[in-house]
Amino acid sequence: MKKSIVATGVIAILAFGYIGTSMYTGNLIEENLDTDLAEFAQQVNSSQQIFNLQISHNNDEKGIFSTKTHLKVTLTQKNQIINDDDGSVIVLYDDDATIHHGPFPLAALANGSFSPQLAWLEFAITEKTNPTLWKLAGNKSFISGHAGLSYSDYLTVKLATESIKLTHSDFDLIEDDGVFELGKWNIVFEKQNNESDLSMQASLDKLNLVIDPNNVISFNGLNMSFKPEQNKSTVDYDINISSLKMKSIEYGSYTDINFNDLTSKGNINYKDYKISDLSEINRLTVSTNRSASSAVNNIELNKFVLNQQMELNPKNHAVDGSLFTSVDSIIYGKQNLGNGSLDLNFKGLDKKEIFSQFYMDYLEDLQDLIEDMPFNTTITLNKFNWHNDAGDINVSFLFDINDLNYLTDNDDDTSSEIDDKIDALQLKIEAPFNVMSRFYAQFENPQNSEVTEQQVNSVKSNIKLSTEMFLGNIPIFVFNNGQTDGIFSDVSVTKDSDEVQVNGEIMSKKDFFYNF
Repeated sequence: MKKSIVATGVIAILAFGYIGTSMYTGNLIEENLDTDLAEFAQQVNSSQQIFNLQISHNNDEKGIFSTKTHLKVTLTQKNQIINDDDGSVIVLYDDDATIHHGPFPLAALANGSFSPQLAWLEFAITEKTNPTLWKLAGNKSFISGHAGLSYSDYLTVKLATESIKLTHSDFDLIEDDGVFELGKWNIVFEKQNNESDLSMQASLDKLNLVIDPNNVISFNGLNMSFKPEQNKSTVDYDINISSLKMKSIEYGSYTDINFNDLTSKGNINYKDYKISDLSEINRLTVSTNRSASSAVNNIELNKFVLNQQMELNPKNHAVDGSLFTSVDSIIYGKQNLGNGSLDLNFKGLDKKEIFSQFYMDYLEDLQDLIEDMPFNTTITLNKFNWHNDAGDINVSFLFDINDLNYLTDNDDDTSSEIDDKIDALQLKIEAPFNVMSRFYAQFENPQNSEVTEQQVNSVKSNIKLSTEMFLGNIPIFVFNNGQTDGIFSDVSVTKDSDEVQVNGEIMSKKDFFYNF
């Protein structure tokens, strides 16, 4: 008897304790809900430059174990990408919602979250909020999910969507025979107790866009993540696509382009205009065919890599950076054309020629402190290499010039003015005819996996003839390096010398620039 009384007392104490904790949690939610929602929206908005997230609530009714409220979530454009009279306002949610109080909301436990939660919110777009999306999703909620906030201020928001399929009858911008099919999204936002640490992971199983039967774009297996760094202006990203396919038929010919295993990883600082990106494509195939011919031309690139960095120099608003790209093999028809790489650095390029192409109107606020301030431009091709079974082609290049913009904007510069502005010029070319002739012979015979000696020699004769015709009178080129025939050049120009080194010979700068 005494044991049952004690047990009942313990249960009662725990129950009253839980109720008290839940009521205390409700008070915390009531006091901090506006601040928490505004902070979350601000973090989402500051982490990207595309849209503004707005969250509002009203008609709050606080109970012991939950708080009922009316929640409205909308998106608006930061920059007018879509011309719309209403500013392209997208209503994500506009309905009643229930916020479950902690410490252990049953809804959280049902979703596998067993850590103490300050608040737990489950939501789903109803037919009332958006009847069109409700119908397109198969008469069920298009977007559903939950949000949880722990006592240590750890926030998790999970969203899931249903797949939808749109035709012309659903959306006027889709052609009569077009289709837009969007697969299922899964999106997760996470925020640690540090207010700048907001991350996002998202996945989409598929997307199909049929503009018309002759023009189709589709991809499968999109996974991406974004996480701002502590400085709040740099965003780390990681994007993966399992496959991307594009089909186009025009004027009796078709083109099929297939990408397999695309990855892009890096970071963007949209305040200081710094970009670092490493992209890889495991396989890229391009197939073309004309209706008048049964021959199919196939090009396949294997393991294509592009590594690039760019940043804006705050002293003169010029762009510095580097670019490295390589491909393990290029298959044309049945021919393996070889592999190659390019390693390039640049310093002092005009920002208008680079960033304006990527940021467009977003860089209108980027103005030079001194608009016409000259600066040095250095372009360094560390190495271009192409390798096939016949050998290697290698090219390196250095061009260091003072005020490149002034030089390109003035057509009346004389050779002496060019000489005065160039601080350094170096060029080295090693292109054996054997390598070039094998490449072109393979290109002319894609239906075979090998080329004959006769085919290679025939192409070599044509290359030699063309080389002598177009380059024979240019003194920086020679056509034999003592070991083999080809196109060779070794040039060195420096500002502090009146002489130029050209293929082991000495030439005056005046003669060099006159001939060059």
